[in-house]
Amino acid sequence: MQRLKLIFSILVCLLITTNGYSANAVLKDIRGQSIPFDSLKGKWVLINYWASWCQPCLDEIGELNRFYKKNKDRVALFAVNYDSLPLAHQIALIRKHNISYPSLRSSPARDLKLGDIRGVPATFVFNPNGQYKGTLYGEQTLKSLNKATTG
Repeated sequence: MQRLKLIFSILVCLLITTNGYSANAVLKDIRGQSIPFDSLKGKWVLINYWASWCQPCLDEIGELNRFYKKNKDRVALFAVNYDSLPLAHQIALIRKHNISYPSLRSSPARDLKLGDIRGVPATFVFNPNGQYKGTLYGEQTLKSLNKATTG
């Protein structure tokens, strides 16, 4: 019985100290290129869920474009279509709305253990060590994005 308690305690500790995502998490971009999440270590990672019917989502695209252009050496920013539309439709929307940062073809929520995405826009933030730092809800600005990716 003591042995079972010890094993259970160790498992609980391992769960508490995990990075929060599956070690083999792989993002797939709109072109089909695989991006192992671990390969992004050293950069802040932002995963932004958006939808074409969401006005705050559309309004923040310009800010996200500017933020990405200024910070792409230290930040990896990815767009994810909340509606999981067919690939051709996603590509058309990316072009229509001039999204200049990389887009993922499908949601990484399960592999990154993000839980349910309850609304958009939502931006999930991971620090340069790959640890989940928090979620930014609502329309973001350069100021809020810079604040989220410092420290």
